[in-house]
Parts: sequence; structure tokens; C-alpha cells
Amino acid sequence: MLNISLNRTARQGLFALLTFALLLTGTSVAFAGSSEPVRPINLSDSQRARIERGEVLVSLQQNDDVNRGVATGIIQAPMRDVVPLVEECWKYGDWRDNIKDTALISRSSDERVVCAGTAKVPFPARDRDGHFNVHNHTRDLGGVESFVSTFSYIEGSGNLGDMFGYWVLQPYGPNNEHTLMRHVLNVDIGGWLPDFLVRWATRSTLPDMVIGARAYLNKRKSQNLPGPNFWREHSYE
Repeated sequence: MLNISLNRTARQGLFALLTFALLLTGTSVAFAGSSEPVRPINLSDSQRARIERGEVLVSLQQNDDVNRGVATGIIQAPMRDVVPLVEECWKYGDWRDNIKDTALISRSSDERVVCAGTAKVPFPARDRDGHFNVHNHTRDLGGVESFVSTFSYIEGSGNLGDMFGYWVLQPYGPNNEHTLMRHVLNVDIGGWLPDFLVRWATRSTLPDMVIGARAYLNKRKSQNLPGPNFWREHSYE
């Protein structure tokens, strides 16, 4: 569960450089950047029970200079409402409090774009900015038709070391009434910050990937879902 006793503003600011992965984008003539294979979402019965109570599952791993985080949760809205939030990377500032100056840099096809943006990061770190390749598409993952958005930092476009990963959105519920979201993020912030602080920020704020989308849709759709998790009890049987 979220630890709401933590200072939300501070934690979001620190992790903004990680949530900055929200500035995804398609393909570019610039450096291709790093990548990670998109994997199906496989959940145990206990994990399903947790997300069906409104929890956001978070895992964190450090590999060399890259911190890898994964957030998985349910958004109580249909796919048609959630896909545009992830697809339109140039609008991430609309639903991420610590992202600014987002823009669409170029579009090479309906599926591939390049976006830019800046993550606001508190002192002593500097704001992180850059351009990102994004590929938005649908594909079969584990037998489920899924929306996938892969992203990678364009080398030299800003002050990050590297950033890459993907989003997966799948219909969820007996009538496909809701959306299962997974966000996979690998990041090297490209500057000094204590490892423990990066790990803390990652684990503390990764749930906001899901909860930020919930909150935005709750406000836009006037659903009156109760905060801070913006969740209403629902039967998924």
C-alpha cells in the first residue's frame, strides 16, 4: 500500500526524474537508445487480489548504473479513456504534477513520435530534460490484445544518462470494464544522487504512475472516487 505519511510533494519531485519516463516517444533518426523486451503481465492469485483491492504493486531492482522499477495496478476506467493518457506523451504535464515543458517534437507515423519534456527535481539535483522516442501500438501479449508504448531517451538530447522502458494497458474485469496498467522504467539519471535516495524515491513514487492516471480521470469524468487512491470497491468475479 502507499505510505501516505511520506511527504508527497517531496517524493514526487525526487522521483519526477524517474516518472519523466512518461515523456516517451516513437522512433527518430537520432540514437535508438536502450530498450527492453515487452513481456506479458503474469500475476499470481495473491497479486490479483491485491490490485483488485486498489493496491499498486511495485518492484525495484538496481543493475549497474540503471535503476529498474515496475508498477502495476488497475484504473477503474475503460481502455478507451486510459490509452490517450499514455499515447499522447506531449500532454503528460496534464496529469503528472512534476513534469513541465512537454512538447511534440516530431511525428514519423501514426505510431511513432518524438516528445520532449522536463522533470522538476528538488535541490541539490538539477531538473532533468531530454527527447524521447516512442512507439505506440497494439499487440498480443500472452493471448491478450494489449496497447503498448515503448520509449527510449535520445542520447545527447538532454542531461540524462539513459532512460527506457514501456507501458502495457490491457482490459480488465469480467466485462473488460476497467484497465490493467503496467509501467516498466529503467533510468540512469546522468548525475550524482545517492543510490539509497534514488531507490527510496522510486519505490515511494512508482505507485503514482497508476494513481496519477486515476486522479486525472476521476476529475475529468467527475467520478467522485475517494482519494488518496481514487478507488471504489468493485467485484471482479
